[in-house]
Amino acid sequence: MRKKVYFPILVILLSIVIMGCGNRKNTESFNENQTTSEEQSINTSEKMSSNIESLDPLATNQTEVPTLFIHGYGGTAGSFNGMLSRFEANSWGENVLTITVQPDGIISEIGEWQNKSNNPMVQVLFADNKNNEWNQAEWIKDVLTYLKTVYQINEVNLVGHSMGGVSSFRYLSTYGNDKTQPIVNNFVAIGAPFNDFVSGNEEQSLNDLKQNGPLVTSERYSDFTTRIKQYPRMTKMLNIVGDLQDGSEGDGTVPIRSGLSIGHLMQTNEMNYSEEIVTGSQAAHSRLHENTQVDELVADFIWNTP
Repeated sequence: MRKKVYFPILVILLSIVIMGCGNRKNTESFNENQTTSEEQSINTSEKMSSNIESLDPLATNQTEVPTLFIHGYGGTAGSFNGMLSRFEANSWGENVLTITVQPDGIISEIGEWQNKSNNPMVQVLFADNKNNEWNQAEWIKDVLTYLKTVYQINEVNLVGHSMGGVSSFRYLSTYGNDKTQPIVNNFVAIGAPFNDFVSGNEEQSLNDLKQNGPLVTSERYSDFTTRIKQYPRMTKMLNIVGDLQDGSEGDGTVPIRSGLSIGHLMQTNEMNYSEEIVTGSQAAHSRLHENTQVDELVADFIWNTP
């Protein structure tokens, strides 16, 4: 009799557990959908970094100038681990340092700087990885000050994904001509929303955008308009944007017109600017830093591949 009593109870308890697990999964899926695309890309990047795809041979010029890689909103080391691993596998550069900057500007590092001439690469991490672009620009300044003070580094390159590209541009348009800072030779923005996420520009042609600027401007873009003349003329910029070609007119997160909007300011002020549109399913926002076409564009632009 006792077995007959406990068996139904066991079935009921098991059903409750299964239902509870199902409800929890639904809740987690909802929460994940509310996170930024950069956060969603972290797990993907970490998985892909262990599965390095070898590219066609590409010879790069070797220099001692470090290239700094700056993640986007909510990013971690997983954001650029895959790209850096592929660059190393192809002998395009060597990952030498990971620098973490705290909100108060305190710097810590992992790795070793040895004044190597093999295209050293430095990953920059923000301890508060969900702060605004103004503070991130200050932290980029702190990192560059640190590199110059501790390692006597006088020249760098910058590569920024998403908000990392916006924050890097803000740094350049604020401190780019500061003689106490290292010179930024080359800057690459990848999937950066320079005109934020305003609506109203969807029907504007890309040619009109380039010639006249966006029809509707964000506070961010308006601020860049006033600061553009402070952008250092010696700093070359490559702007890489994604287009899924699925009717979304962008990379699934950043509208293509927001990404390309900075071109109008750069070109009308006669800055050294170029842009590339990467297309297809691998042009999704969280896959741009895992896209081997982007790898080659970055390597060729930064290290002047012959």
